[in-house]
Amino acid sequence: MTNEQIARQLEQIALLLQVEDANTFRIRSYERAAEAIRGLGEELSVLRHAEGGLEALPGIGEAIAQKIEELLDTGELTYLRELLAQYPEGFLELLRIPGLGPKRAALVFHELGVGTVDALEEACIREQVRELKGMGAKSEAKLLDAIAKYWQGRERALLGDMLPRAEEIVGFLRGLDAVIAADYAGSARRGRETVGDLDVLASSKDPAAVCRAFAEAGILAEVELAGDTKVSGYLPGGRQVDLRVVEPESWGAALVYFTGSQQHNIRLRERAQARGLRVNEYGVYREPAEGDEALGEPIAGETEESLYAALELAWIPPELREDRGEIAAAAAGELPELIEPADIRCDLHMHTRYTDGRASIAELAEAARARGYTHIGITDHSASLYVADGIAAADVGRQREEVDALNARFDAEGADFRVLLGHEVDILADGALDAGEETLALVDYVIGAVHQGMSADADRMTARVIGALASGHVDMFAHPTGRILLGRDAYGLHVGEVVAAAAEHDVALEINASPDRLDLSDVHARLAVERGVRLCINTDAHALGHLEFMRFGVITARRGWVPPEVVINTWPLPRLLEWLTARRSGCS
Repeated sequence: MTNEQIARQLEQIALLLQVEDANTFRIRSYERAAEAIRGLGEELSVLRHAEGGLEALPGIGEAIAQKIEELLDTGELTYLRELLAQYPEGFLELLRIPGLGPKRAALVFHELGVGTVDALEEACIREQVRELKGMGAKSEAKLLDAIAKYWQGRERALLGDMLPRAEEIVGFLRGLDAVIAADYAGSARRGRETVGDLDVLASSKDPAAVCRAFAEAGILAEVELAGDTKVSGYLPGGRQVDLRVVEPESWGAALVYFTGSQQHNIRLRERAQARGLRVNEYGVYREPAEGDEALGEPIAGETEESLYAALELAWIPPELREDRGEIAAAAAGELPELIEPADIRCDLHMHTRYTDGRASIAELAEAARARGYTHIGITDHSASLYVADGIAAADVGRQREEVDALNARFDAEGADFRVLLGHEVDILADGALDAGEETLALVDYVIGAVHQGMSADADRMTARVIGALASGHVDMFAHPTGRILLGRDAYGLHVGEVVAAAAEHDVALEINASPDRLDLSDVHARLAVERGVRLCINTDAHALGHLEFMRFGVITARRGWVPPEVVINTWPLPRLLEWLTARRSGCS
């Protein structure tokens, strides 16, 4: 089993223990183990044989090590199976309903016998949920709305959920002797924020052997079709996967074709026709003589680069293939230099145990150092956000002392690393900031954010945000539209006006890399770049494992044609500090 698969099972245990109202320490032990596993650079199947075994790994004690060993040996976990046996099939899906949570799931299960999404929806429609302690008509209505969004989301899934699964499948295929190359395609390869079915591609001289091995691997919960060049089936949870195996000489053409988008492929066909060529999933061909039904002479297709070159185009990164001007740019030699994961030097939006995070400042710092970052920023919530245990001014002072002591330690050790102290400050209904001068003076920078009062109309919300950006105290604006993908629509906002205000006041707009946000979107990020606005890509990490989210923010930025130089996370620390200092002197 892969690290990701093992981490998911440990997280499921933690969720079920929360439903049972188990000891907090037990719950956190499973959560921490899952976080630690996701942060490993090597597979557990290898590390189990290293000196000290699995128990030498941080966050993994004897009991959890034994469970990991069981998973590695059998692919199953008796303890998880026993926990699940106490609930109806589909109970874990119930826990995915936004706003329900483990405690409410336990309440509706024990009081109403509700253990599935269907049963919860029926109970809400029958107005049974409102009668439960701590619920009510409004809670019931919110749950119905969340269930409707859940059913809508079943048609698509978050990129953050599907990309790891696609990578697991590709990893399996690349390990087969008969496979020459393998990759995922479709909307996952283009980095769309949500994904429907998974398209996977392989090249081989023995396609039937590859298809047979994949169909029999146990990756698919159900195999619908197993042919000599194609396998179709469903992952656990119902997501469809299509594997296609092609000849090596058609690998590049097939990868372009199945990556899409459909409109991008249409534009490629039109360009080919204008040059007397044909392009399809098998390659690029010269137009045959009139009346000849053959494809004609093949001239390209073994690689993506050769296909684009045959059409007199530079290779176009998959994230840009949406028919948004990328073909004209490639023809003119004007494709942008896109940001890469390696360009990121820091993460500037992170939460600790001071508020609703699960790690300490020091733990986040060490995890960031392990990723090769040179600095980070701690940004716990301001006081009025009670739901996130917002931090009081006195605690910001304690954070300042802790950060300064940590930086002194790094200096003494000769470590090229620094922790900045920021603050995620709520933008109140009138545009004022939820932080006094005393607090603002303690921190190195401020991230403004909207978390409450999101039902205001677009005019009021826009005025509220612009008022905060114009204050001179907000250096970055977090998750600007407030959306939760497949869960909550963006609040009303005139994004163009906010972008203009950010440009005027030199405020960086965030691409929040959390897979359920990806906010700014790719389209809004491109607009911001065109208007000369700086961007920041942050994970909004609430746990160590969330640092992995950075790649989803980078993917979104690439889809938005974002070059590295406009993203402040790519700057060396002195340049970032110079920018922050200049902003502070300008508003003093």
